[in-house]
Amino acid sequence: MKTQIGVLIHLHKFTNIDLSTQGIYQIRVSVPGAQPYLIINSTRQEAISVNEVDENHICYPENIHHQYFYSQGFLIIYEDEEMLTNVGCAFRLEEIQLNSNIQIQMDLLFLDIKSLPDIHSQNFTQNVKHLHSKMKPISHASFQVPNPHYYNQMYYPVDFDTNHFCSVQTQIFTTPINISFTKGFVEEQIKLQFNAFINQTINVLNINRNSLLDQLLKIQSDKKIIQLSYKDQEYNIQNPDLIKQINQSFYDLHHDLYVLWCELISILKDNYLNLLTLLQQDYCEQIKQRWMNCILSYSSQNSNISSHVNQELAKNKRHSLKNTEFQRIIYTEAIIPLNSHPFFFRTTYQRQGLFQMSNDFRDHYVVLLHGYQGTSYDMRYWRAILKIRFQDKIRLILPTSNEFVNNKSIKQQAQDLADEITDYINHERVFDFKLSFVGHSLGGLVIRAALPLLKQFQIQMHSYISLGTPHCGYASSKSFIIDTGLMMIQKWNKCKTLQELSQKDNKNIGSTYLYQLSTFEGLEWFNNVVILSSHQDYYVPIQSALIQSIEETNDPKNLFYNQMVSNIQSKCRRIDRFDIDFLITKKKLDKLIGRAAHIEFIDNLLFVKMFVYLFDEFFI
Repeated sequence: MKTQIGVLIHLHKFTNIDLSTQGIYQIRVSVPGAQPYLIINSTRQEAISVNEVDENHICYPENIHHQYFYSQGFLIIYEDEEMLTNVGCAFRLEEIQLNSNIQIQMDLLFLDIKSLPDIHSQNFTQNVKHLHSKMKPISHASFQVPNPHYYNQMYYPVDFDTNHFCSVQTQIFTTPINISFTKGFVEEQIKLQFNAFINQTINVLNINRNSLLDQLLKIQSDKKIIQLSYKDQEYNIQNPDLIKQINQSFYDLHHDLYVLWCELISILKDNYLNLLTLLQQDYCEQIKQRWMNCILSYSSQNSNISSHVNQELAKNKRHSLKNTEFQRIIYTEAIIPLNSHPFFFRTTYQRQGLFQMSNDFRDHYVVLLHGYQGTSYDMRYWRAILKIRFQDKIRLILPTSNEFVNNKSIKQQAQDLADEITDYINHERVFDFKLSFVGHSLGGLVIRAALPLLKQFQIQMHSYISLGTPHCGYASSKSFIIDTGLMMIQKWNKCKTLQELSQKDNKNIGSTYLYQLSTFEGLEWFNNVVILSSHQDYYVPIQSALIQSIEETNDPKNLFYNQMVSNIQSKCRRIDRFDIDFLITKKKLDKLIGRAAHIEFIDNLLFVKMFVYLFDEFFI
């Protein structure tokens, strides 16, 4: 018994996230053992975007060549540039055996702009035709269909790899179209294992028929599906016409599956957007469900996070956690064992009687701010994942006014940041918007210091998110290495910022900048105040990063510290605190001194993906 499988690949949109080299890009798709036979061109349903590739820079048309399907080839020059490919291909996989897997390969092809003629020439597309053979694969993605004898559908935002960061919105469908066998095989199966034969053939085909039919009806409930043939029936081994009945059932099921498969192709041509939306929602739910295994505790009580307890819980969980995979189509490069994922410990504090306000504005601007001596490039993973997850629903601002800064006060950095954000928004000429912030390390403090200067936008404030930020300075630090390092740096270059972080900028702690900052307005404007730390981060004391009080209050410094905590917390309607446990395998100095975990907040792509998808309410 052999099965013919239909495979559909649809490429909706290509987006340049962080490609480092300009040139012509193209997607090549293959299904080993299968033959591509039909190109599907979808009728456009979206408005034209300002970021779209110039039509004069679409160099090569979509085509089928040998066992490969090629999308359009297009010239990518600018950041965030998009190509609405809106093209797909149907493959036919013949004679696949029971329990076999289907492999799908997707390659990113590239030709450097240095190899091209003048891109501004009117005859550019004509002049590059002969160069197509020089395009080379620079990255790839692979998929596996573990149960090809059942109808499968999946959406993936394929991002290839971090050296070639782009996003291809991809839909994949597979279903058995036909099961073939000899008359002698049927007679033998009826005698030996009648029920198993019916279950593995007719019942499986009927399940696929109904699954595909249900999906089509969800998308276009107002459209009548062409008359289908198969009717549910009983199969009795005593029936003298049993073989004839079985053959007729196979014929009817093959007919129905072919009709429904053609209907799916028709939808991809004329009504792909509804289908894409459904599959995107399904993908988000699946990935959330899988990653929920990595949220080890959630408490709505106003209790301090215990880093020691969390560390032990995470250690035990990593030993016991079983892996779970997508049940349908697996994106091979994206599946990482769950026990190597970051683990999340969350507590939520909410002041009694205060509830989240609604600010359902149309546009959402998210500011991503780097840390001490950093650059906007440090936030590239946050930029990439937010762009992939929310697409056009958010606008990202990556300030550059404080790049490489090491001797400006926090107050001056805040002024420069506020000026840059104000200029950006004024230039955009928007009024119906909301504003959120993500700040790493010192960036979280600079954002807080800038809030009073951004008071004109207070009703637009939505989420404030800090990543390993020393909100209350280093008074609670227990790291001799870090304390010594801070002291040496301050002596060496008289760094104003580090003096302020160490609260050495004034002999009276109550007059230090950080203490004064704890009294500033701003956090009360946000619907969400979200603060993240890691018990593995020795660069920033966990109590300071999570704005938690210190129990030992005999030291006068601790009394001031706890008052800072009280000052900050009293302004917030709600605080979500996260303690993150990373699996850090590097045996280097960074791990020893705790810097590795501090950098994981921006350098761990998996962590960024998990946070953005699991807690998308902070960005919606």
